[in-house]
Formats: sequence, C-alpha cells, structure tokens
Amino acid sequence: MKKILDNRGFTEIFFIVIVGVIAMAYFNIDLRAIFSDPLMQKIFGIIKGAWFNYLLPLGGYLKVSILGLFN
Repeated sequence: MKKILDNRGFTEIFFIVIVGVIAMAYFNIDLRAIFSDPLMQKIFGIIKGAWFNYLLPLGGYLKVSILGLFN
C-alpha cells in the first residue's frame, strides 16, 4: 500500500500534462508562436535571471544553513 502512495505525485503530474496537451490540441494553441514572441522571450529572460541570480543561491545558502544546524 505504501508503494502505491509514493507514486501519487508523479501520476498526478503526468495526468495534468496529458490533459494540458489535449486541451492545447483541441483549442489549436501553437506553442512555437507563443514562445517566439519577443515579449514572452523577455519575460522568460527575467524569470531565468531571477532564478539563477537570486533564488538558486538563496536555496543553497538555506540548505547549508539548515544542514549546519544538525552537524
């Protein structure tokens, strides 16, 4: 029983991805057109910069700090 509950998150993510792909196909949404838009590229650049410059180092610092409490 424990083994089935461990895979629950993966199954939910897989199901959501499948439903999303079917919905995009039904509504004729072209992802290449969306991602090639200059505004979207700028937004993704800002998100990528924030992730690599601020959030990733903060996560590393918090990991080292929290693990340092137990050593």
